[in-house]
Amino acid sequence: MKNFKYLLFIPVVAALVAGVQSCKLDTAGVKDNITSAQDFSTAETEFAGAFDVADDINQSDGKIKKGASTILPSGAVLDFVDSTFTDGDGIEYTLDFGPVGGSFPYGILCGDGKYRAGKLRISVSKPYAQIGTSVTLTATESSNGEFYYSGDGTNMFRIEGVISYTRTADQELTIAITDGKVYKELDKTAGSTHAAFRGNKVIKRTKGSGTPGMLGDEYEVTGSGSGTNIDGEDYTWSIDVPLLKKIELGCAKTFVVGVLTIQNLSASSSLKVDFDPYNNGACDKVAKAIIGSKEIIFTVK
Repeated sequence: MKNFKYLLFIPVVAALVAGVQSCKLDTAGVKDNITSAQDFSTAETEFAGAFDVADDINQSDGKIKKGASTILPSGAVLDFVDSTFTDGDGIEYTLDFGPVGGSFPYGILCGDGKYRAGKLRISVSKPYAQIGTSVTLTATESSNGEFYYSGDGTNMFRIEGVISYTRTADQELTIAITDGKVYKELDKTAGSTHAAFRGNKVIKRTKGSGTPGMLGDEYEVTGSGSGTNIDGEDYTWSIDVPLLKKIELGCAKTFVVGVLTIQNLSASSSLKVDFDPYNNGACDKVAKAIIGSKEIIFTVK
């Protein structure tokens, strides 16, 4: 079975924010929606990174050998509480990237280009490829006071929450994020400012399951959820038209079809992202932001 790696989440909203901010839109509701879009983008990206590394390891059903993982760096430590499925209660392990450190880089570089520090706890109910397999990934304070961090080595985010997902079909996973929190600083105090994030998604491979490797595969993503931005404003997010990703040259970094909406509960207008503004499904990295009556064409970086 092929991996679902690197495909579940939406890191392109950051490009949208840059495009929108370059236009002079001074409506309060628009500004609030942009803040929510920024926090949504961060949460999506960093929770995606946690899923990616767990998914990468789980492909081997916990039988980790040197070189088996494409993301896990040599400095990370896997500590198995339960390493076999034969006892009927699944496997459980802790993934330790080491302390966050006091200077750049604040973590260790992983195979996907992200820097990570701290610990993640993962449990897998049965062999990963089996339909009905459930996985729980928990990011929280460990027994020795360590948190989980992820970022680019300079800008590191403390991530807390639970990602639960189930293989509902041979080529389909359902995902739920609960109690998600993203702290935008390395401060460990309980009162640190943070954004909240939660939601549910389904990812389905629609093309390429019978061929080796990921090249040529296509995925469809649906889902919705809610959050609270860094300013304390509540918002909702939804995938209104299923997002399509094609794993081919010029397409793999973003979606080629689909519409995403973000709206603050206090705002009268929403912020939409249309990944196919010309209705041609082209691999052109062109998308459209729709804010009230305004439309902005931008390029996903």
